[in-house]
Amino acid sequence: MVKVQPSDHRVVVVGAGIGGLVSALLLACRGLPVTLVEAAAAPGGKMRQVQVDGVAIDAGPTVFTMRWVFDEILAEAGVQLQDLLRLSPLSLLARHAWRGQDQVLDLHADLQRSADAIAQFSSPAEARRFLGFCAQAKQVYRALEGPYIRSGRPSLVGMGVDLGPRGLAVLAGLGPFASLWKSLGRHFHDPRLQQLFGRYATYCGASPWAAPATLMLVAQVELDGVWAVEGGMHAVAVALAGLAQRKGVDIRYGAACQQVLVDQGRACGVRLADGTRLAADSVVFNGDANALAIGLLGDSVKQAVPPTKPAERSLSAVTWALHARSSGFPLVRHNVFFDNDYRSEFDDIFAQRRLPRQGTVYVCAQDRDDAAQAAGGAGAPERLLCLVNAPADGDLPAGLRARSFDPLETDSCE
Repeated sequence: MVKVQPSDHRVVVVGAGIGGLVSALLLACRGLPVTLVEAAAAPGGKMRQVQVDGVAIDAGPTVFTMRWVFDEILAEAGVQLQDLLRLSPLSLLARHAWRGQDQVLDLHADLQRSADAIAQFSSPAEARRFLGFCAQAKQVYRALEGPYIRSGRPSLVGMGVDLGPRGLAVLAGLGPFASLWKSLGRHFHDPRLQQLFGRYATYCGASPWAAPATLMLVAQVELDGVWAVEGGMHAVAVALAGLAQRKGVDIRYGAACQQVLVDQGRACGVRLADGTRLAADSVVFNGDANALAIGLLGDSVKQAVPPTKPAERSLSAVTWALHARSSGFPLVRHNVFFDNDYRSEFDDIFAQRRLPRQGTVYVCAQDRDDAAQAAGGAGAPERLLCLVNAPADGDLPAGLRARSFDPLETDSCE
């Protein structure tokens, strides 16, 4: 980005999600006057907290990974991550359970501990296959980190050049156009492990039958470190907002953008819901791109991005934030409950456009530690976020709660 003198170029950023907060922060660090408008009363976007029974529960992202991304952003702002947040590394990444089975499988930050757990859960041969899978995931991550993960606008041509012969050979080893599910089938003989690692596709809103095999790199991302954030993930957004304000960003909460103003084909400001107009030389929109395409921000910006057809949208989720007592299952911080027919879950979501009849349930027990101990002690209410995958098609029918929690034990949440 070309540096400009202070006050030469006014920017309005719409949306105080993580993308908007980082955009506003970095633009301000480059000397531009920035106003950030947000419809909600607090920053974060999806990285939000909700109040339930008088306690704050993270109701969006629950996992902090890829710390280096935040390290590099904050270095440009002249601060370090430890100046803003307190992080605790998690040694137990997640606990996995299957309907009708007493066995559970814990994955750990330590690779060998996970392999030992898989050997006991499945077989020593499957543990060796897991180590081979992780070795390939590491190769894929290292190959794609520069030309894709760190690239602002990756393209197939640019990636081909940047990957070089060695990187291209790594990707070729996955199989031409292989899906994540097909690749996992070559690595694992135990279908439960194929199911477990197939869940990586949902991290980007896809089906493991449609997502590329390269998404196995998520395994390396998690092995590189998963952290709990003191104050919850929402604290990340609050810290970034505070830093942006200290760098001069004017943040206005409760200020919904109703229209992006355009003059001679260029954005020239925004009009807020209360009628306020904010002039700008550039507007950064950090929201659903389809909102622009269907004209929710004004007809003059409908051509900024192509519309997304309903069938092309990624999967969504239905979540419940609970402050409740739990029993029966030894919850850790991150827990995944699988049903038996994994393929039907994604057929329901993407082909039938309905809530899965047999879906996976994710439970984040936000007061739990690696030893499965709740901060408030046994029997005390705890903060739980429950999530099921769902199509991004609006309202769903009644009976949603009963169907979604069906894979859990009946006494697991009171």
